[in-house]
Amino acid sequence: MNQKREQRKSIFKNQYALKTEELIQIRQKLQIEIRRQGREKLLTARRNYQKDLNQYNNDFKNELYSNISKVPRRNNIKQLTDLKEINQYNNISSIPQQLYELFEGLNSNYVEIQLISLTKFRKFLSRERKIQIQEIIDYCMIPMFIQFLSSKNVDLRYEAVWILSNISTGSTEQIQAIIDAGMIPIFMELLKKTTDMRFQDLILWALGNIVIDNPQFRELVLREGNLGVLCQHILDVNNQPCSMLRTMSWTLSSIYRDHITDSDWSQISLTLPILAQLINFKDDEILYHVCWALSYLCDNNHIEDVINLGVSPHLVNLMVHDNNDIQVSALHCVRNIVSGNDSQRQVIIDCGILTVLKSLLVSTKSSIRKDACFILSHITFGNIDQIEHVIHVGLISLAINLMANSDFQTQKETCYVVYNAIRRCYNRPELIICIVRQGCIRPLVNMLNYMDNDIICVVLKAIGTILQFGKTLAIENNCENQCTLLIEEMGGVERINELQNHENDEIHSLAYNIIDKYFSEEDEGYESELDQSFDFSRHSDFFNKQFNYQSNNSIDNIEVIGVQI
Repeated sequence: MNQKREQRKSIFKNQYALKTEELIQIRQKLQIEIRRQGREKLLTARRNYQKDLNQYNNDFKNELYSNISKVPRRNNIKQLTDLKEINQYNNISSIPQQLYELFEGLNSNYVEIQLISLTKFRKFLSRERKIQIQEIIDYCMIPMFIQFLSSKNVDLRYEAVWILSNISTGSTEQIQAIIDAGMIPIFMELLKKTTDMRFQDLILWALGNIVIDNPQFRELVLREGNLGVLCQHILDVNNQPCSMLRTMSWTLSSIYRDHITDSDWSQISLTLPILAQLINFKDDEILYHVCWALSYLCDNNHIEDVINLGVSPHLVNLMVHDNNDIQVSALHCVRNIVSGNDSQRQVIIDCGILTVLKSLLVSTKSSIRKDACFILSHITFGNIDQIEHVIHVGLISLAINLMANSDFQTQKETCYVVYNAIRRCYNRPELIICIVRQGCIRPLVNMLNYMDNDIICVVLKAIGTILQFGKTLAIENNCENQCTLLIEEMGGVERINELQNHENDEIHSLAYNIIDKYFSEEDEGYESELDQSFDFSRHSDFFNKQFNYQSNNSIDNIEVIGVQI
């Protein structure tokens, strides 16, 4: 019965087509191709601006353009370009026919025909790709487009701006050509005078393409005009998310991307208040670019400037944003901030980041867990009070659990979390005891089996610090070093012995020193003479309280400061 039903289903759906299995294979291939094209489109979308905002009737334009050859034309090539370069060609007819017709249209006495030619240039250059950027440069047409920027006709100016903006997506040499033609100061003047969001969008997009291509180009853009003041004026007029503000946020992030010199900083610093305003917008694309912009600033050693903007509460909130791209960019920015000094880390802690990290450490996404551990490792590199706060919340316990039960990249970061905490808390025995009691030794020993030299070094240093701490307590209390016993029970001694033969000199040296100092026969003989055993649980009154995680001082009772997303 089931077999007949399947046969009827197959006949009904694919009577004149392929079999079901073949259709499934075709569908899978098609989905793969769609995803591939989607990725490529995402990568090129920002630099290759394709939105068509033309408001003219195509039928009318096509009809008028077809009659261009019939319309009288004055020979004003020299007058229009005001250059002699176009005469480098002995015969202007050597220009390809398609370009020649458009070139004639640009030199028409009729605004309508000039507009049609510009529109055709723009479409052929950007969307249809029938004309390449290099062709326009080779035939010295850029000066003609530059001069259209000063036309009294707003539509001619708009099409010229669009064409030059498309050229800004080209190579460094092609961008240099439009810079040499004097485009940047004219664009800056247009940005200063116009209130048309279409112009603002295209100009900001072109400037972003220019500054992202080359640090020298960025310097030219910053030197030609006060971009911070211009953007601030635009932002004062537009207080709602729009395409132009999205482009502005991307352009600003492009400016901060490369190394910022002292000479550039005087101009770049004027744009920072704009970021503090843009981060308040409820727009995913704007927030994404602003987070990366702030992250680039931190990369350029301007962490304090970012903190002074007052954006830290927003960044902490954005770490749990529903949009994964925004979440990742915010995590990267906070990572850079907590890599600063203790006071800068404290600003982020005061914004409630420890509460946020508790949720991120149990995320189902490994990349989020890894970034959260990276942030936590920098916090545990801070002062004792900050580390005690981390332990008090229970984040060390979560990190140790991840070290034992997560992917390698996350485990790698948790090793730094534990090592930094142990190393910085050496003079606070109750804190180290708390970390050891939460079970850090077993996962540390297990991490020695990974073939990663950096991790092995960190783990050996952590184990060495724990052993030294245990030895100090043993001497003070006239007892055995309980840490050596724990490591022996978990098979750590055998693995450390093997690492004495490691090809890496640092690993070899660390392993040798541990064995020689804590597991040699002489040390065992000394400890065998001790008649009492040291019990961690009776070390101090402080440790007997075992950190009341639900106390009134718990970080769980601190609300995340800032605008809720």
